[in-house]
Amino acid sequence: MLSLDISFVNGETMEYPFVSVIIPAYNEERYIRKCLEEWVNQDYPKDKYEILVFNGMSTDETENIIEEFQKKYPDLIKYFINSKRKQVYAFNEGIRKANGELFIIFGAHAYPERDFLRKSVETFLEVKKREPRLAGVGGKIIKLYENRLAKFVALIYSSPLSGASTFWYEEKPHFAKTVAFALYDKKIAIEIGMFDEDMIVGNDFEFNLRINKKGYKLFFNPEIKSHYFARSTWKGFLRQTFNYGIVKAMAIRKGYFSPLWLFPVGFLSFEIILPVIPPLLWLFLGYWLLLFMEGIRLSLNFKNRDALALPFAMFLFHNLISIGFVVGLIFGKKAYR
Repeated sequence: MLSLDISFVNGETMEYPFVSVIIPAYNEERYIRKCLEEWVNQDYPKDKYEILVFNGMSTDETENIIEEFQKKYPDLIKYFINSKRKQVYAFNEGIRKANGELFIIFGAHAYPERDFLRKSVETFLEVKKREPRLAGVGGKIIKLYENRLAKFVALIYSSPLSGASTFWYEEKPHFAKTVAFALYDKKIAIEIGMFDEDMIVGNDFEFNLRINKKGYKLFFNPEIKSHYFARSTWKGFLRQTFNYGIVKAMAIRKGYFSPLWLFPVGFLSFEIILPVIPPLLWLFLGYWLLLFMEGIRLSLNFKNRDALALPFAMFLFHNLISIGFVVGLIFGKKAYR
């Protein structure tokens, strides 16, 4: 049972639970300042949340920036060193250190809107009234573009053909399989074993799968908004895409399954047998037609002519995920790049 204080907000009584915000950071000097600025200025009572920042042995100015904020807001920000570097270890250590009965996992490569925490809590408490097995709520991520490539990469994830989670493009509230930058019930997180430390990448994805597998629910509210800086280099995009394939393979190795996850194996198999079975060429042409139609749709929706190049990028995207998936099935977590 959550212990709550009663306050008066917007003409209505509002119950404020204490929340712990967990932020891992590694070499985020370009983004961590904006992230922390928005977190310390949330329209939520300052005595009702804490910010736990874990520095993964950064080699840039990340540490100095965190320490600057920690000195300025000593009652709000708590600073820790994550000697294991990977964010999944910071997640679990943050849960163990959290004073809140609710906690939020957030990335230093992003920042929340000023009402992010309040709306997350309001949504959680409201949905919990009708769904007692609610484990967490998440919101919509608004992509930010530092260059033309970043804007193009964001277009890829805006397409259902990418297989991306609904929080990238959905506009209606709904119960979801996965949510990002979510507010979770700490008691439930501990009950299901917290984050799987084998999942160096995709740990939140697996965590959400486990929540669903245990019979708990997740809810998506697009009014809960945060901003994320999209990948702005080809190297980062290609590595991330390859790792996404590994994440799906790791999920299968851990006993989860979705028919959609067979797409990578089917896609590669199709490409291999295509030269020896000529009639399959019509299916391949149909696939490319679908990609071109999606490129035109995104070009019109986002008023970005670069989307016309999406078929070629999506073809590369599908191949990289497929190769990552196969490599992940064979080598497990050793396959991560």
